[in-house]
Amino acid sequence: MEKGKHKTMEEDLSTCDSRFQKLNNEVSADGHKDRIGNLPDEIIQHILSLLPTKDAVRTSVLSRRWHSQWVFVTNLDISEFAPNMNQKRSLFMDFVDRVIALHKPLDLNLFALACKVFGDASRINSWVCAAVKHNVQHLLLLLHQIHLEPLELPHCLFTCETLRKAVIMADILLKLPSSIHFSNLKLLTLQYVVFPDNESTQQLFSGLPVLEELTLDRCCWWNVETVTIALPMLKKLDITENVADCDDCLFFIVAENLKSFYYIGTLRNDYYICDSVSIVGGLMGMCGTDDIGESSRQKEVAHRAARLLNGISCVKELMLTPYAFEVLTYSKKLCACMPDLYKLTYLGFLSLGTAINFGSGTLAKFLQKLPCLELLIFQSGICLSGNHEEGSWILDPIPSCFSSHLKLIRISQFCGTDGELQVVKSLLKHAEILLQMDIICHHDKFCGGLERERDVLKQLQMLPRASTYCTISFA
Repeated sequence: MEKGKHKTMEEDLSTCDSRFQKLNNEVSADGHKDRIGNLPDEIIQHILSLLPTKDAVRTSVLSRRWHSQWVFVTNLDISEFAPNMNQKRSLFMDFVDRVIALHKPLDLNLFALACKVFGDASRINSWVCAAVKHNVQHLLLLLHQIHLEPLELPHCLFTCETLRKAVIMADILLKLPSSIHFSNLKLLTLQYVVFPDNESTQQLFSGLPVLEELTLDRCCWWNVETVTIALPMLKKLDITENVADCDDCLFFIVAENLKSFYYIGTLRNDYYICDSVSIVGGLMGMCGTDDIGESSRQKEVAHRAARLLNGISCVKELMLTPYAFEVLTYSKKLCACMPDLYKLTYLGFLSLGTAINFGSGTLAKFLQKLPCLELLIFQSGICLSGNHEEGSWILDPIPSCFSSHLKLIRISQFCGTDGELQVVKSLLKHAEILLQMDIICHHDKFCGGLERERDVLKQLQMLPRASTYCTISFA
């Protein structure tokens, strides 16, 4: 850092202090009250609790009353990466030490720490221990640039009785203690964490008796062969795999109160979901990779996808990426063995640049598994590939929900091709109780421009409809 270009924190505070003192003197000369200084302590401390800790400390220059108020805040939000936090590493570390030392012995609502670790793991652990001693309820650890050795967080953290929410984001091999019990933890998010082995990983997931929300975001399971996540209170489970990893871990998930399950990845791991009778929302987000194109890998992924879908077969709302649908319908035999999703009322295909192809016939067969479907959403658009002469294609078989439940169809990314019009024509012809069809154009790719759009709209309005109550929205 070049001398003179950046002021130290002490110089910043000194400059601010002189400005505010001048302002206070001017106000007093006019006979006005010091409104800032006369605020009740509770309000001052609440205001400070909403600020990053470095800014809360700086407010001590605002008024004599504010001089020590920051030591009573219940939120400590400390970041080495915050704007203007450009002082030397040693100054940052000393600043945190001072904050921890001067903070009053009050319960903490939040302790958030974002910093580089380097060789200071023991010092950082002392800060975490201090938060635990202050009965912290919400913990956020964002740790960067850790040495090759595993990070061993303090053991007291893993038996903290007051902790309700914990987020740990660190690209590290996490060394876990033998005793883990979070008696009040309701939410746990782990991002980039490398789990060490079967035993300690299982110990972690066995020590979460009241957990309701679990997020495993791009964690690494290289060292783990099998893990059981049996959480009786779990309501929300989000799993995102790291596409580049070759984990191949077997998960058994037992969560009878699970309400939503979101998965994004390439099924590097295998998932068995049991007793998910309460599930409402599900997402299977998959994207194609070069290795999945290999026949052996494609077959494995297809079976894992079917097994995963079978585990959430009681779902009421399901979102699929186009590639997830392609995998699920990989083979006729696999599609035939797929369970009926008898509670499903909403099916959405997410927009990832790939339209859903009606020409293969797999979609109609898939929809046969959804007898109670009411809403069908194509965010990714539709297409009709294959050799189909104009007017020759038909929807076959006709899904049973078309005559009994389907009320709304929404098609996005519409380009006005003849194939798309054939699909729309068939959908309108067979959806007997349909109330509305929404068609949202992709104007930049619409074939023929604005004139073609007008022509397509006229054609749509003239199409026969099985439902006399059906309206078409075209935008």
